[in-house]
Amino acid sequence: MKKNRKWTFCKGVGLMFKILGLIVIVAILAPFGYFAWRAGQPMSMPEYDGRTFYTLIAERRQAYNDLAVKYQAAHPNKTVRFGTCFFSEVSVEALSILNSAFNILAAIYPKLKTRIDPRDIQNGYVPENVTWLNFLPNWWHVFEKFVWGTVEYVPHGPVPYCRIPAP
Repeated sequence: MKKNRKWTFCKGVGLMFKILGLIVIVAILAPFGYFAWRAGQPMSMPEYDGRTFYTLIAERRQAYNDLAVKYQAAHPNKTVRFGTCFFSEVSVEALSILNSAFNILAAIYPKLKTRIDPRDIQNGYVPENVTWLNFLPNWWHVFEKFVWGTVEYVPHGPVPYCRIPAP
């Protein structure tokens, strides 16, 4: 009888670890799923004119390609690296996902605000009244703000064939 109890206890502990592992996996993957879904919905800031993130990215890629072709035609002696501008912008936006997540965590845990640039706090990159229940929507909204900041900066960049206007 004792052997059966021990076996049942081991099965119970194993089941508990499987459930905890599943919870951890879901907790890690849920934001990716939310962002993938949300990127297909109209963005909430009026500056985006109801575009989805996917549409914005497609438009930006085409605009970079068009500008690079025009620049190459006007400057045949210059080397134009097609795709570089787009992928550098997308890389910055990918880093914005992490930066916006930290800002949302700072909204939940005020001690983290000391590690954030005061201008970001002043510009609304750390929203008020954030809880774990509204974490993902707030994270997306701050991400949109970061993306718009990237899009606005592009016309002033150092590479001439990367200077496309904001949509």
